[in-house]
Amino acid sequence: MQIDEIIGNFELLDEWEDRYRYLIELGRTLEPLPKDAYTDANKVRGCASQVWLETTPTRDAEGRAALSFRGDSDAHIVRGL
Repeated sequence: MQIDEIIGNFELLDEWEDRYRYLIELGRTLEPLPKDAYTDANKVRGCASQVWLETTPTRDAEGRAALSFRGDSDAHIVRGL
């Protein structure tokens, strides 16, 4: 799913409760992180929930340097973000 599609879907939802549900739904569609990604280096500090963020250098469609992010959390809304 591309970011423009996510933004468009989010804008269709008028109620914040529906937006929260959508974020939770997005989180459920994510592939889990590999077990070796749950490291101190990937752990987000200062967050009330448990959050891990894995960053991978990559290239975009035009060959420019880019970063790819994958994450996980024990909080459903945070996982959907």
